[in-house]
Amino acid sequence: MTVTHTPKTGSDTAVRDYVQALLRQIRADEDARQETIRALETDGHRIISGGQTGEDAWDITDWRTGDLIANGTGNYDDYGAAVERLDPDGKWRHIDHVDSDPTIVEPVGIPDSLADALQDWLGSSATTDEDVAEFVGWSLDEVTRHREEG
Repeated sequence: MTVTHTPKTGSDTAVRDYVQALLRQIRADEDARQETIRALETDGHRIISGGQTGEDAWDITDWRTGDLIANGTGNYDDYGAAVERLDPDGKWRHIDHVDSDPTIVEPVGIPDSLADALQDWLGSSATTDEDVAEFVGWSLDEVTRHREEG
């Protein structure tokens, strides 16, 4: 027995609208994150990145410039001790701990499971800006602007 379903009217539009809403929210969340970073830096904080680079190695880099601040061998506790030693005033903030509160985009007219799949698709490094632009009907530049950091 073959079962066919007729798509709900406007379901293609609902999917595109949802992906467009996700793109707009990604941009808004990143803009908020960048504003938080600027405020921290204005307040005298240094944004760092790095951490464990292997089972027995770590590094600390300046997030803005990519300059290596320190590296060494040891575990996470050794890394933490190095951060405390090099930043006695506690002015460093790891980029992984600089957050804006992301806004949840509620799906309208599509099932939650499809919304989850679309979020995964949009967040995948395998999904090209070209694929997204073609799907949502935006220019490549517009999609790239919405998906990029900074």
